[in-house]
Amino acid sequence: MASLILALLEEHANAEQVKTCLENCGHEVSVVSNFVKAKAYLKSHEADLIISDVHLENGGDMFDFLRWVKKNQKTRSIPFVLFSSQPTPIAKLLADGVRTTARILGAARYIEMEIFNAAEFIDHIHSLLPKEKIKPSIKV
Repeated sequence: MASLILALLEEHANAEQVKTCLENCGHEVSVVSNFVKAKAYLKSHEADLIISDVHLENGGDMFDFLRWVKKNQKTRSIPFVLFSSQPTPIAKLLADGVRTTARILGAARYIEMEIFNAAEFIDHIHSLLPKEKIKPSIKV
């Protein structure tokens, strides 16, 4: 059985890397581009994991989304991962504070990558998924 993963990723190239990486491991990935679409998706679909850009710019912010997920009865138990790809100097400066606040609000993981590394990314993601939803024979 494949894991169902919702990815709120605004940048197209970043979204494609994440989607391809996860689908190559047998997961089903739905990518949305903003907070409103992510909420609408979760109201009508199941998810085993949520991945969100750390720095959202197109309506709502990551903390709003995380708070909404963790307050909602249907979604509060879904692991929530923050992903920062190619962080700017300011994002790097703020990373520790964002990471700490996100953990307090219920995020399971904060992943920061200068350059996307599929194997490292998958290791982080698979550590949060039920073992029965991971296909061990698929290579990244």
